[in-house]
Amino acid sequence: MRATSEPGGTSLDGARGGALNTAIRVLIGLTVLVNVLFVAALLVPGNPAPTPVAVLSLVAQWVPVGVFWLVAVRTRFTRPEVLLAAAAVTFNAAGDTFYALAMDSSGTLPSPSLADLGYLLYYPLTMAALLVLVVRQSQGSIRSALFDGAVASLGAAAVLAVILAPVFSDATRGTTVLDGAIAALYPLFDLLLITAVVAISASPVLRLGPRWQFLVAGFLLFAGADIAYALLVHHGAYAAGTLLDALWPAGVACAAIWVDGVTRLEPDPPPAAENPRTLPVPALAVLAGLGVLLVATQTAVPAIALVLAAATVVLAAVSVLSRHAALARMLASRERLLRQLEGLDRAKSDMIRTMSHEMRTPLTSILGYLDLVLDDEASLPADTRTRLWVIERHARRLQDLAGHMLLLERLEAADGEAHAALFDLDPVLHRVDASLRTLADSRDVRLSLDVDAGTTVDGDEGSLEQALAHVVENAVKFTPARGEVRVEVRPGTAPDGSPRTSISVTDTGMGIPTDEVPQVFDRFFRASNAQDQAVQGTGLGLAIVREVVRVHGGDVSVTSVLGEGTVVRITLPAPVDEER
Repeated sequence: MRATSEPGGTSLDGARGGALNTAIRVLIGLTVLVNVLFVAALLVPGNPAPTPVAVLSLVAQWVPVGVFWLVAVRTRFTRPEVLLAAAAVTFNAAGDTFYALAMDSSGTLPSPSLADLGYLLYYPLTMAALLVLVVRQSQGSIRSALFDGAVASLGAAAVLAVILAPVFSDATRGTTVLDGAIAALYPLFDLLLITAVVAISASPVLRLGPRWQFLVAGFLLFAGADIAYALLVHHGAYAAGTLLDALWPAGVACAAIWVDGVTRLEPDPPPAAENPRTLPVPALAVLAGLGVLLVATQTAVPAIALVLAAATVVLAAVSVLSRHAALARMLASRERLLRQLEGLDRAKSDMIRTMSHEMRTPLTSILGYLDLVLDDEASLPADTRTRLWVIERHARRLQDLAGHMLLLERLEAADGEAHAALFDLDPVLHRVDASLRTLADSRDVRLSLDVDAGTTVDGDEGSLEQALAHVVENAVKFTPARGEVRVEVRPGTAPDGSPRTSISVTDTGMGIPTDEVPQVFDRFFRASNAQDQAVQGTGLGLAIVREVVRVHGGDVSVTSVLGEGTVVRITLPAPVDEER
């Protein structure tokens, strides 16, 4: 039976895993439905019936708890972030249940109570789950987010400290130390929860699952409801049975949707080159900190808000300075590396020129003496003639290699610019045809040419003829007996409407493996099937073609089907005044 794998090395039987996934989806759907019904009940004109509303409120809290624990079962209880989050929503739902059962007829429950224990445990457990998840998924990349997250968190905390100042003030007036501590913990945890959301949004590298938006929305709903409740209670304006009561279960519902997706993350995700979640949150946090400092010049604000605002600005300045210093070091390092690479490139070019020149002189002498010896080959023994022909063939290969390397260096250097002049392609291609006709006949390859007389291009006739000869020679060499090579010239236009001349060389040869086609223009590259069949070549021909076409302002491309053939297409700018 097929197994369903889970990240982290866990796996479930296929049938059981499918049943769990179905149950989770059903519970998520039920969660959404119950929340909609709860909101609808709160919107009913007049005072809604308290019992149905209370039941809907409790169901809206407990159904998501089932989602969390089913996800924990699906991961075989091996994901600590899921277990911590499940425990958090369970305690929160338990606190709500105790409150609903123990409240008096007016709908209130004196504090402290067991409900407070359930509510307050939700916050540290949730933040512990976040910490485990961030460390687990972000791995080493979390370090790059520390500055942005810290700046964003401090800025958000400074603003919230101003907003929650009345709540903290009420907490200090508690009748007992325990009352004051509990009253202060709620806004403090809300502040931490909001700053955690801001830190997550500030960093593009923190991976919190494919549904991270639901997590952020859930935290904002939950903490926003807490803050609104605390401020309303401070002003004596809170009333049960309003839409505010729907924000807490809605926040938990969003978290339930998130937790179903977070366990689908790969354990070792590839680093993303670009993340659309990059937000200017640190910059906004700095503005928020400056805003708090500005407000402080006009009215009294809590001292903690001033400290947080100042810390936001200072940390942002330290972050900017450290990044500028790192950028300066990186730029200096790149400049040194660039100078080194330029020196190596010059040394490489000098070495190639020197070696090519030094190779050509002795090779010319060797070939000259070989020609003299082979002129009198009738007097030579057969085995000696065979050996001399092998020597000549390899000497000419070395001579071609030296010439090709020199040509490539000239094309890539400043003197590789094309000397433009109008010329007719027809005689050029016929010269190429004539020079390769013997080779084609010897290989029993049919070579055909289709070009209209008077087709002109603007460029260096000699270098273009050499490039075309390389392409046609390659086509002949890689085409088996009784194959065909067609050379066709056609007029065309570029995307900008300018006239172009297209030259295509099509063969019915061995073709090129698909994954090797992008490399055919690399120096010294030879396709694997060409090497297997020992087809002679230096691997520089198409590199030369690309450089020649480039300096003429044209394009060259290769399409190939293994075992069927190859098409090399060259497009060159045509004279603007030429009518086709």
